[in-house]
Amino acid sequence: MSVAATLARAVARTFTERPWSSALLVALGGSALAFFYAIALPAERYGAFALGALAYLTPAEALAAIIIGYGTTLAIAINLGSNAARGSDALTFGGALAALLPSSLCCTTLIPSALAALGASAPVVLHTTGRFQGFFAAYSNAFIAVAVLAVLAALWLAARSSRNACPLPSSKGRPQ
Repeated sequence: MSVAATLARAVARTFTERPWSSALLVALGGSALAFFYAIALPAERYGAFALGALAYLTPAEALAAIIIGYGTTLAIAINLGSNAARGSDALTFGGALAALLPSSLCCTTLIPSALAALGASAPVVLHTTGRFQGFFAAYSNAFIAVAVLAVLAALWLAARSSRNACPLPSSKGRPQ
């Protein structure tokens, strides 16, 4: 079965089994993540994570933000749908990691923001993040491309998992 057919089946299964929750997750969550990345990707050129960074958004970054935002939430929705088919509502750690990790690979302003949120002082943030940000800034396009490819891989893995999902027998009627 082709990649497109596998993904189409997984999406159809996800939105058939849980139409409202899946649609809300992808529509609202995807929009929020895409908007977040639309600000975060050009924030380096703007100098801050703020709405003004949208003025520096390139078409390639806009496309990457859309793929990362909606791809991440769609991968989570497919994972939840395949787990529901197995009789579980939980998102496995592997499913969550496969869906969320790729989207964290691309934004260099997140490092100082995370350190500041953890309570690091300004000198510590500036001293620590300068080294990391210099490396990430030099190869930011490569990191964005890797993040997009990783999100697409997470979608493929979620679709394969959904294709192989089969209901588990219930524990009722089993001897204990």
